[in-house]
Amino acid sequence: MAAALAVHCFASLGQAQSPAAVTPSERTTLARAIELVDAHLDKAQREMNADLKRRMQVEAYLALLSLPSTHRQYEAADRLRAIDEALAEKSPSASSDREVIEVGLAAARTLAEERDDLQRIFLFDRQYSGLSSGEGVNKQYFLQLMRANDADAMSWFFQSMQPGVGEVAGLVNRSVAIDWLCQRGHRSLARQVATRLTAPELDAAMGLRLADLGASAEAEQRVAGSMTQTTRRAPAGPEILARLAVMASRRGDSAEVERLVRKVVEAVEPRQLSPDRRVSVDYGDCDWTLDRGFARRWQARSVYWQSAFKLTAQPGRTALGQPYLVALAEAVAGATAGPASVELIEQLIAIFDKSARENGIDLTNAAILAAEAQTDIARRNNAPALAWHGARQSLILARVAAGAPIDDAAAKALGVDWALSFLANYPRSPLARRLAGLAGPDRETLDRINPKLRAQLQLIALVLEGNAVDARALMEAEPAAVDLDAGPVLHIIEARQNAGLTDRAAAALDAYLHVFPGKDLPALRLLLLQGRRDRAKAMLRGFVAGSAGAFGVSDIFVGVMLLREMGDRTDLATLVGLRQGIDAQEASRRLVEVADALAWDGAASEIEAATRSLPKDLAQLPAKDVACLRDTLQGLQAVALARRGELEAGVRLVEGRSLDQRQFCWVGKGYDSKPIFDVRFLVQEWVRRGHAVP
Repeated sequence: MAAALAVHCFASLGQAQSPAAVTPSERTTLARAIELVDAHLDKAQREMNADLKRRMQVEAYLALLSLPSTHRQYEAADRLRAIDEALAEKSPSASSDREVIEVGLAAARTLAEERDDLQRIFLFDRQYSGLSSGEGVNKQYFLQLMRANDADAMSWFFQSMQPGVGEVAGLVNRSVAIDWLCQRGHRSLARQVATRLTAPELDAAMGLRLADLGASAEAEQRVAGSMTQTTRRAPAGPEILARLAVMASRRGDSAEVERLVRKVVEAVEPRQLSPDRRVSVDYGDCDWTLDRGFARRWQARSVYWQSAFKLTAQPGRTALGQPYLVALAEAVAGATAGPASVELIEQLIAIFDKSARENGIDLTNAAILAAEAQTDIARRNNAPALAWHGARQSLILARVAAGAPIDDAAAKALGVDWALSFLANYPRSPLARRLAGLAGPDRETLDRINPKLRAQLQLIALVLEGNAVDARALMEAEPAAVDLDAGPVLHIIEARQNAGLTDRAAAALDAYLHVFPGKDLPALRLLLLQGRRDRAKAMLRGFVAGSAGAFGVSDIFVGVMLLREMGDRTDLATLVGLRQGIDAQEASRRLVEVADALAWDGAASEIEAATRSLPKDLAQLPAKDVACLRDTLQGLQAVALARRGELEAGVRLVEGRSLDQRQFCWVGKGYDSKPIFDVRFLVQEWVRRGHAVP
C-alpha cells in the first residue's frame, strides 16, 4: 500500500468566493462534522449490502483521517489498513475500493501537510508506507523552514541530509531540495543555502544551481580545482562555466559570455572537449519563473477531473544537454550577432576539429555515415561518430545564428526544430529579426535547397517580431508555411516573458493570436500574466462557446471557472446556451461542465435552480436520462455546499446513494467515473476550504 501515499498532484486548490455569504447557523462546525462522520459509520454497520457497507466504512475512515482532530484517528487508520489488506487478496472487482483508499489517503496527507499536522503525517508514514525513520516529518520540517525563510536553520538541515541509495554524498537530495525551494518561489532562500554548502563534493551540483539563481561569482568559485580530469567523473568546472555562459547569454551579456568561453578553452585540453561532455541548456526550476503547472491546477479544480484521472505528477525527463563547445557557441550567438561573434565561434569549431583528431574521429567519414540510411544496429554501432557529426552540424548552425552567411552546408543542417529550440533558449538572440527579413543570397540558398523550410522559418520569425500582417500574407501566399506546429512558437514567447522582455512578448503574442486564433491555455495564461484581462475574458468566452468534451472536462469548465474568478456572473442558462444547434447529449455535457465550474465557486443555489428547472430540450429526455443528469447535478450541488462551509447540507444530498450514484452519470452513457459524490470527498473539500474550525 506504499503507492497509496505516492505524491499526487493535489496542488493547493485555493479559496473561491461564494456568491452569497453563509450565515453562522448554516456553516458546519468541526464538532458537528465529527458527528456526521460517526453517524455515517453507524449507518455502515447496519447496511446489509456487503460491498456498500465496506465502501461506507472506507469513506468514513478516510473522512476521520482528513479532519484536524484526533477523534478515532488510530481506530480509523487500523481499520482502513485492515480493509485494504483484505482487498489486496480479492479479485480485481475490489480495485475500485482500493482506488478510493489510495486517492483518499493522498488527499488526507496533503491536508495534514498544509496544516503542519506532524502527528498525522507520522501516522501515515508508519501505518501505510512502512516508514519508521520519519521521512514525512522531515519533509514537513523542511516546508516549515521554507515558510519561515530561515536561512540558518535551512542550511543546517541541508548539511544534515543523509545520502540515499546510489547517491554520492547526498548530491541528489540536496539538488532536489534546492529545486523544491525554487518551485515554491523561495529563490532567495535557495541561493543563500546553496552558497553555504561548500563541501568540495557538492561543487558540481551547487555550482550549477547557483548559476541558475544568478549567483555568478559564487558559482564560479566552485570551479577552482575542478577544471581538469582527476577521477572517473567528468570535472565539474567546465560544466559550471558553460552553464554560466548560457545564463549570461540569456541576459544579453556578450562580454561575460566571451570571457567564460575563453576561460574554458584556455583551461581544458581539446581532447577532453568531446561531445559526450554535456551541459544542460534547458530551463531549470531555478531560472524559469513562470508557473509550469497552471493548466493542471486549473483542471484539478474540477470535480469531474478529480473523479476521472489520477492527478499524479509525471516524472520529469532529464534532457541530454549539449556538448560543451556547442553550448558555448550557441551562447555566443544567443547574446549578440556580428563579425566578432562569428570569429569566436570559428575558433570553437577549430578546437572541436582538433579534439576530433586527438580522439581518433574522422569527421569526413562521420559525415558520410550520417548521410547513409542507418539500421538500428548500425546506428548503435556508429553512435560515437554520429555524435561527433551532429555536434559539428550544431556548431555550423550556431555560426549562422551569429550572423554568418547561410551556405549550402548550413542550409542542409538547418531545421525548424533547431530554430525553435535555439530561439527559446536564447530569447534575446537577433536571429528572429534576421529570418523575418530574409533576403538576398541567404534566401536564394534556402529556396534552392528547402523552400518549405524557408517559409516556415520566416513565418515563425514574423510572428516573433510582432508582424501579424506580413505573417498572414505569407501563409496565404505560401501554403507550405501553414504546415507548422504552433505550440513551440508560444514557448519562445513564454521565454521572452520569463526573461523580462514583456513588450516583445506582448507584441509577439498579439501576432501569434492573429495568425493562430483559437482556444489556447498557454496563450491565455500569458494574457493574464501581462494584465490584459479584457483580451483574456474574450478568449475565455470563446472557451465556453466551444464544444463540450467527450465525457470529460475541457475548455468549458476552465472558461466558466476563470470568468467567475474575474467577476463575470453570467447566469447558468446563458453560459449553457452560448453554443446553439447541438443535440441533447452535448447540451447535457455542457450543463454538467458549467455546473462543475459553479461548484468550484460554491454557487450551490444556482446549481439547485438548474436541477429543478432543466432546459426544455433536456427536460424532454427519457425519464432515465433525466434522473441520470439530476443525480450528477445534485452531487455537484453537494460539493458546492461543502466548499462554502455547509457540509451538513451537502452530506444530506448524497446520503442513501448507491455505489453507482457515487459516480458522474452522463446522458447516453450512464454512470462512468471514479467515486466522488460521497462523505469522504465532501469532508476533504470542506477541510481544504478552511471551514474545519470549532
